Amino acid sequence: MAEHARERDELLLDALADLGRGLDLEATLNQISAIAARLVGARYVALGVLGDDGHIARFLTVGMPAAQVRAIGAHPTGRGILGELIRHPVPLRLHDLAEHPASVGFPAHHPPMRSFVGVPLRVRGAAFGNLYLTEKDGGGDFTEDDQRLLEALAVGASVAIENAHLYEESRLREQSARANDEILRQVLVGHAPEDVLALIADHALQAADADMTLIALPDPESRRLVVRSAAGLEAKRLVGVMLPPAGSFSSTVFQSGILIVSPDAAADERAQLSFRLRREIGPLVVLPLGEPGSTRGVLAVGRYGGGDPFEPLVVEALQGFAAQAAVALELAEHRADAERFAVQRDRERIARDLHDLAVQRLFATGLSLLAAGRDLDPEHARQIDHAVDEIDETIALIRTTVHRLQPRGVSSPQVSLRSSVFAEIDTATGPLGYTPRLQFDGPVDTAVPPDVAEHVVAVLREALSNVARHAHARTVSVRLAVSSDDVVLTVVDDGDGIPEDAHLSGLDNLARRAADLGGSLGVDPGTTNGTRLEWRVPLLEDDA
Repeated sequence: MAEHARERDELLLDALADLGRGLDLEATLNQISAIAARLVGARYVALGVLGDDGHIARFLTVGMPAAQVRAIGAHPTGRGILGELIRHPVPLRLHDLAEHPASVGFPAHHPPMRSFVGVPLRVRGAAFGNLYLTEKDGGGDFTEDDQRLLEALAVGASVAIENAHLYEESRLREQSARANDEILRQVLVGHAPEDVLALIADHALQAADADMTLIALPDPESRRLVVRSAAGLEAKRLVGVMLPPAGSFSSTVFQSGILIVSPDAAADERAQLSFRLRREIGPLVVLPLGEPGSTRGVLAVGRYGGGDPFEPLVVEALQGFAAQAAVALELAEHRADAERFAVQRDRERIARDLHDLAVQRLFATGLSLLAAGRDLDPEHARQIDHAVDEIDETIALIRTTVHRLQPRGVSSPQVSLRSSVFAEIDTATGPLGYTPRLQFDGPVDTAVPPDVAEHVVAVLREALSNVARHAHARTVSVRLAVSSDDVVLTVVDDGDGIPEDAHLSGLDNLARRAADLGGSLGVDPGTTNGTRLEWRVPLLEDDA
């Protein structure tokens, strides 16, 4: 007996030394179970690891074939005898499991078990789990010496588990730091958001030792979440999938901005899985990209059913990846805004240059040609008129281009209407040979909207051009009257009037401008001779 006891003590010391050298947590837990079986001669050993809710989250077994474990089904969560050790964390030895008041029997396909011994495992002073051993070799009961050896093993195992935890924590933090550095570099150098999100999904998959990760963002039109990036065996099937608008883990997290951690998503009553894979997802973490109220999407990380739940340390690392994704999306949005602003600024500059330089020079050139054509013979005068018509059409095309270049709803700085009218009068003075008389009535610079003011200037320019080209007038009067109801531009000349066979394309253009604004154009003979042109458009009141 003494020799046997010494052998077991030596076995315990060797086992504890081996445990101290191990750094992989999963391997350490399996090694503890195997050592316990050898120490006390148990046929079956189970190590139950407790979750945050105090129930068994992981259940490692020794002595039972994998096929039998699968046939039994889901692992126990802490009812019956196993729960007794959770509720009362002190060593427990039984002659027959079935005789204990807490016994609830065994599920189908479970092997028969009678003798039992259990000891608690504590790490850092807190309950970590329990060792359960059954079926003593030879059919007897577990002894007090067996219990003592297991208690000693539990003390050494606690140290080994803590060391493995510390190593795993250090390894995960180092891995996360390297991944975050790589992601940050891609963000700062301006990589496309799709590339950054794909990198984040891949690193999250590796750091969490998961089977799938996905990043879903809201569709701009439907606002439903759409998978933009994914990693894992079924990543290609996930990209582009539109997720349900409500009731799913993803939509719940997106709307609330609060992460969800589930040990088994398939059995979780809080929400439903929003994606379908060839294998059912068990442990799941879904994290918001951004703070509550400004969530830009979600990061979902899952393991297939039967996988280990995600440790708090892993969830913490995943929160770092989710934060990186949110930053990448925000920076991409700012870059897109800056690019749109730069394009808009260039378009406005081009429009301004076309309007202020090209149009004015073309108009002045046309008037100069008209003035020069007065001294030419009829044939050359017609050629000059044709060239001026071409210039007018070019000016119209440029104005159309200017309007298209200016973004809708955005107005560039406006020159006052009064100043624009003076500029047109000055430009027309040379070709006319005299300065038109000018009169303003009403709040010209304050009551006329910018878009209407542009039409007023264009109409005045066309009217003065027609007088210079065709009227042979000695005087021209211009009156711009603004009231609370409408804007009226009147141009009166004492020229030859409008011939019956005259080409009226210019007047048709003025009429269309008036019609587009709900107004009208009137062209009548003057009081004695010449022509009186009246262009009138209403001023619409603000609905506010």
